[in-house]
Amino acid sequence: MELRQLLAILWRRRALAAWTFACVFGALLVLTLLCETQYVASAKVYLYHSSTKATLLGRVSLDSAMVSTASLTDTERATYEDLAVTVPVVRPVIEQLDLQRKRKSLQVVEFIPFVRLLADRFLPRFGLRPMTYEELTNKSLVHMLFPRPYLKAAMMEDSDILEFSSSAASMRLALDLANAAARSFVARETAMRQDECKALAEAAARELPKARATYEQALADQREVRRTEKIVDLTSEGQQLVSRYFTLSADRDSNRLSLIRAQGMLQNVKAQLAKRPEFRKTSESIQRSTLIDSVKLTLRDLYMDLAAAKSRLTPEHPQVKEIENKIEEAKRIIKGESQKIFGSETVSTDPTYSYLSERTADYTAQVAGYESQDAAFGTLLADVEKQADGFPGRAAASALVSARVDANQSFLASLNQMESMARAGEGLDLSIAHVVEPAEWPGKIDDFMRPKLSLMLAAGLAAGLFLGLIAALLAAWTDDTVGSREGLEAAGATVLAAVPARPGPARSQSLRRLREMLFPAGAAPSGEDAGTAVVLAGIEAAGDETPGLAWELAQAVARTGEPTLVVDADLCAPALCALAGLPAGPGLAEVLAGDVSLEAVLVPGPQPGLTVLPAGRGVSAAAADRLLDGPEAGNVLAALAGRFSRVLLVAAPLGRRDDALTLARAAGGPVLVAGLHRAGAAAVAEAARACRAILGRAPLAVLAGVPADDLTPREQWRNIVSRLRRGRAKKAAA
Repeated sequence: MELRQLLAILWRRRALAAWTFACVFGALLVLTLLCETQYVASAKVYLYHSSTKATLLGRVSLDSAMVSTASLTDTERATYEDLAVTVPVVRPVIEQLDLQRKRKSLQVVEFIPFVRLLADRFLPRFGLRPMTYEELTNKSLVHMLFPRPYLKAAMMEDSDILEFSSSAASMRLALDLANAAARSFVARETAMRQDECKALAEAAARELPKARATYEQALADQREVRRTEKIVDLTSEGQQLVSRYFTLSADRDSNRLSLIRAQGMLQNVKAQLAKRPEFRKTSESIQRSTLIDSVKLTLRDLYMDLAAAKSRLTPEHPQVKEIENKIEEAKRIIKGESQKIFGSETVSTDPTYSYLSERTADYTAQVAGYESQDAAFGTLLADVEKQADGFPGRAAASALVSARVDANQSFLASLNQMESMARAGEGLDLSIAHVVEPAEWPGKIDDFMRPKLSLMLAAGLAAGLFLGLIAALLAAWTDDTVGSREGLEAAGATVLAAVPARPGPARSQSLRRLREMLFPAGAAPSGEDAGTAVVLAGIEAAGDETPGLAWELAQAVARTGEPTLVVDADLCAPALCALAGLPAGPGLAEVLAGDVSLEAVLVPGPQPGLTVLPAGRGVSAAAADRLLDGPEAGNVLAALAGRFSRVLLVAAPLGRRDDALTLARAAGGPVLVAGLHRAGAAAVAEAARACRAILGRAPLAVLAGVPADDLTPREQWRNIVSRLRRGRAKKAAA
């Protein structure tokens, strides 16, 4: 589409575009003036991976966000962003600030001028109720009409800073809300780390008595062997057997420590998950899963195969890698089954619940792997002990007892260290969150007010212009009316002339041109043998301007000196008398009915040579059909054609009645009057098909309402400028 065509479309639809712009702009302006002012504030929390805390937590192997780099990963950023506005963080804020909101019924009443001012001044606590978590963290379009305190959290782009943004009816409340949310988040993150330490310490404490008993039993066995057996030097084969036992013991103890840590973390997460209302499954139901039990047995066998493979192959051997891949796949199956068990009971969109359930599934898979590996180590160590017991001289058995004592002693020391470190972590601040920029009173408070009048006016201006443009283009796209002379000809009509809409020289000249084409000197209209009578009819009833055009055309024809008659043939809805300024009275309907004579109803027009035949008093549609279809109609038309040189018959629109086609049998072919951008192209095509089917020829047409005399935007601007200059000149002269 060319720019000229686009501008033409917009200019033609300027009224629609202007109304759309006015409605959108006015609505936003009124909304801004009616809405209660809200103030916004923000507090920033820096999430930093401290190397000191990472080392401390790494020694106790806590499940934390600590990594070797200081920056957060994308997963951590998304997790912290979700957890920042969860119930454990937001609920203490609501309780601390005693947040309340106005009831919607009161806010509706406050739209009345001065009511809000009086209510805030004399009844500040009237109509308030406590806020809920959902109301504080959720925002919708209704929030603009019925404002309330609001809180959100989002990670700033390209940084590890979590920003808490708040809005409230006062700047003080907005500042307090942002700062309280930031502090609550830091406190909650610290409590989570300390809970992890506590769970780990409790798990280690539960395991210590068993480890201590095992160590004491190993010491007793060692004393008994030394008392009863004769110690001799070990052979090379015995040394290898003891060395293998010691290696397996060390690996088993390391695996047990990892198992204890994972069990502690699992218990901690389960305790948090059990507090959630979405939780409906217990840990026992998870352990009773038959699939998890069977996969655990498979894991134990895979770990035994892995140990055997590593004893004779390198770690990079394909067979070792294949076994390791199978182990990882078994863990994934256990994790998926755990998630399936939880998800089969409840479905929740709460990010806290989703996060905890994901961690529970991870720890379930880890615990299953560690337990299976521990069982495999037990089987392998039993085999080594059996071989040692059968070794000659019992030397290997004695060395094996010493190795067992050393292994148990090492495991007990590691377990004691883990418990002490975890107990220490319970009292330390292990959080990675720090408030680096609390919300403070701004220097220019106008920049922190919402809605801001200037911003809303700019938004209204942009939205109004855009929607006005869209409305104009949509109206043009959906327009199925005749929009040009070519469109009217494409519908099947022969266009005689285009008549402008507004009175003026252009319209007068177009009517003169139409007169010469309809009634050329010394010839029938348009070369037809229909005599001097022409039937004018509109296409559609809505906005029909045929009577007005016919009346002006009749005056133009009468100026040539020929006796001219204009007949109002629309018997159901007469309109010509009002245009001619004649009183209502008998007319064509009474003549056709035989009530009056033709001479009695012919009324002289306002200028010489022009006569008017009114339609008479309006009749029903059935009566009009009987009168126009009767033989008297043809006789009357013949009498009129013999008396007047030029006869114009104004018929009802074809969209309402087919009188024009009936009259066209006795008079000339009908001339269709199609309004520009008003007559539908389908209606014009249907009328043309009817004329060809009934009369055997295509109809003539006049395109009415052409904006040929409509001023262009440049001409209108010039007129405005010239009027302003004339006004200034008059003032200067005065």
